Amino acid sequence: MAGQTQRLVMCRGQYCNMDRRADKLIARLEPLLEDINGETYPPPIRLVTANCLSMCGAGPNAILYPTGEVFNGLDETKLLQLVAEKLQSS
Repeated sequence: MAGQTQRLVMCRGQYCNMDRRADKLIARLEPLLEDINGETYPPPIRLVTANCLSMCGAGPNAILYPTGEVFNGLDETKLLQLVAEKLQSS
């Protein structure tokens, strides 16, 4: 995806954010993306939140665009793996 902005959409719907678990993942993700993006403008990776991604039973969920790759059942370990494998190589 060199040169193309990626958008990571994190769900903050009722199920995904039960016990603020999505909020905690987003808070963990924000500084990681700041490090990856650096001073580049526009940033190569944008973090966006959605009210619902309609995959509630599998949450917390995220979708990476433009590929449309879906990540379900996110926890901190899976989130760090997503960053390492999909975002740091951008």
